[in-house]
Amino acid sequence: MKLKWSIPIPIVLFVFFATGCGDSQKTKHDLEQQKITGKNQSELTSDQTNKPAVKPEKPSAQPEKPTIKPGNTTNQQETSTHQTIKIHDESIQKERPIINIIYPQIDGMKDKLAQAEINDTLKKKANNADESQMSNDDPSSPSSFFSKYEITFQNDHLISFMFNQYYYLSGAAHGMPSRVPILVDLDNGKIVEPNEMYNESDKAKQIITQLVLKEDVLHTLEAMGEFKQITSDDLNQIYLTKEGLIIYFPPYEYASYAEGTLQYQLPFSDIKGILNTAFFNSHGIDISKPSSLITIYVSEGYHFSVPKTWIDRLVFERADYEANKSWYDEVNIYYNSSDKPILFSIHMYEKQVWTSLKPETEVELVENNNIIYSYSVRKYPQNDLQVNDFLNNVVPEIMKTFQIDF
Repeated sequence: MKLKWSIPIPIVLFVFFATGCGDSQKTKHDLEQQKITGKNQSELTSDQTNKPAVKPEKPSAQPEKPTIKPGNTTNQQETSTHQTIKIHDESIQKERPIINIIYPQIDGMKDKLAQAEINDTLKKKANNADESQMSNDDPSSPSSFFSKYEITFQNDHLISFMFNQYYYLSGAAHGMPSRVPILVDLDNGKIVEPNEMYNESDKAKQIITQLVLKEDVLHTLEAMGEFKQITSDDLNQIYLTKEGLIIYFPPYEYASYAEGTLQYQLPFSDIKGILNTAFFNSHGIDISKPSSLITIYVSEGYHFSVPKTWIDRLVFERADYEANKSWYDEVNIYYNSSDKPILFSIHMYEKQVWTSLKPETEVELVENNNIIYSYSVRKYPQNDLQVNDFLNNVVPEIMKTFQIDF
């Protein structure tokens, strides 16, 4: 299956070089660091704020670089050990090279030495750019480093931080996004290593690989033909949410740069056989609760969840970009049968184009800085009971889970 865009990667890279990476337009993947700052986030209920300005360009969406400003206290809760934990933002900003960093600092831990060590780690992980390499060979696109964070999970015992970063060297064809997950154990004042969440099962890579392939409904991993099975290093590329773990793959690992960072949900109930049960039990997390949903992350920067009972009865396809189409991205969902009827579609429109559409043809999901996310549902004869039940009852529930990632 084709990649979502038919433009060859060398041409895409040339466009980056020609336009520069300073204040010029960027692809949606160039600034993955623009995720929400200081908000608890899950796949189904996350609050999305501070989105980047998005301007469509053929064939991709083009966000502007954000100006990152220090925030206020972002989270507070009292732990079971009577620690009143507060998290406040600190920032680092420079003009040459351009550095905009916002990072969390924890207050309220009883062990002040452990708190200081954790805060030092959080600051260092946020500010990991090598300034000695950040020259200004091209004054029109100087070197830059951006880093923001989000809280992906928090309870009385644990806080999971995710640093979303973007690093660009002056004169390069494009920059590189990266992610740095940090899991803080509030009980013992230490950073939790990924391997502490697994048991020693030799089936870990096999089980996670099967889940990843099941959730790769747009066949992104198949396009390059590089993915066979996750590696031991991939087991470290995870972060915690209230539903389970998320595994992610950076650009170029298994897919093209244009696909950005790929991520896949690993529900607790689906991977409990390879998890360290004692760790999760002692940290107040029930991994036995069954999950009825599978979350699908689309590389255009959004996700939605589908009931597990329906996932094998659906076919997902990304439409090829066409200049004569009013949308600039479309994902179609079909019923998995011999005639493969289309059920519904998810679109991204430029706002000024959206206003020209007939209101009854699309249902708006969310507006994000001049981009309208919407969906449309096909109509079928009333005697097609199963399809109509899905369209009338399941699709609205799926759309309630729709969230923008950046």
